Amino acid sequence: MSQLRISIITETYVPDVNGVANSLRQLISALDPERFHIQLIRTRPRSDWKPEIEEVWCRGVTIPMYPDLQIGLPAPNTIRDAWERFQPEFVFIATEGPLGNSALKLARQRNIPVLSAFHTNFHRYSSYYGMGWIKTLTLNWLRRFHNRTAGTLVPSEEVARFLRQSRFNNVDVLPHGVDCTLFHPRRRSPALRQQWLGDGDGKVMLYVGRIAAEKNIPLVLKTWSALKQSQPNLTLVMVGDGPLKAEVQQQYPQVILAGVQTGEALARHYASADLFVFPSLTETFGLVTLEAMASGLPVVAFDMAAAHMHVTSGKDGELAAPDDESGFIEASQRMLDADLVKAGHRARTTAEAISWECIAAEFVGHIERQLERCDEQNRLIRRRMV
Repeated sequence: MSQLRISIITETYVPDVNGVANSLRQLISALDPERFHIQLIRTRPRSDWKPEIEEVWCRGVTIPMYPDLQIGLPAPNTIRDAWERFQPEFVFIATEGPLGNSALKLARQRNIPVLSAFHTNFHRYSSYYGMGWIKTLTLNWLRRFHNRTAGTLVPSEEVARFLRQSRFNNVDVLPHGVDCTLFHPRRRSPALRQQWLGDGDGKVMLYVGRIAAEKNIPLVLKTWSALKQSQPNLTLVMVGDGPLKAEVQQQYPQVILAGVQTGEALARHYASADLFVFPSLTETFGLVTLEAMASGLPVVAFDMAAAHMHVTSGKDGELAAPDDESGFIEASQRMLDADLVKAGHRARTTAEAISWECIAAEFVGHIERQLERCDEQNRLIRRRMV
């Protein structure tokens, strides 16, 4: 059987540290190399990276107020040359920037079927940086981009519903999976807990993600402050970096700011905590939710995205209605007062049912359906020409 040649275009990929980059790597790794030959066209990595598959690097520029991400610049000539060598039969555009737009134009010219992905709520992020006025413009651009592809894959039904209501066509759900081998309760580190707690027997509340306005960081701090009234030995550990980190460090010197962690170090941070809180309202999915659950942590989050799909209140975590800050704090208190160990075991069991192999099989199904539609359209065109 010959391999299907798939070209994937993205503005972010490992060694970038974010959910889109990590999820895309996991998806690619789960595809059967006997069936699929993958080419990755991406922005040039800004730190040392040894490619695991064929990579074509393009120029990118830093996103304002989001310095750890890039926007890929238009690169029609680079993509054309790469495709002349590779001859892709299918194109998947993972991010909707100018680089992806270049690929979309060229694929349409060559009649190559294209699927796109919608991962990040750029239109929502804008309001957190005082640029709410561009929300409509951004959404209009995204709609035009995605509606020129054969279909758009999103990580949750909630996002799919929003896009359909916003007149995006052919939207389907492709959820994320989680690496249950890397993220595992056995990575719990007594040494790390002692570093956080000293010789005390307190509990650790963990947040993982960007320390930025769009992640609702003030609510993390407000929740921790409220819970300390009943449990003074509660320690807050925040993993990540971002524009609010210095402010948090100055105003809350007791908070442990662990910086960016990856791989086994990140897995140890998850597994060594007792409770995971994630109050973001801008997620299309929120992969950290699944990573925490796989690590044996009960989760407190708003009832949306990954938490809505996988967390059951009173079982493996607690959920609050979106935008209900007091409800989020109350949910955190209920979780802290519950049997965290038992809830953590249940969270791990939930995560074990969400493998990347299953997600990859769903992805392949979407590709096969689009190829069948393309073949049918070509047959109809040939009949009309006879």
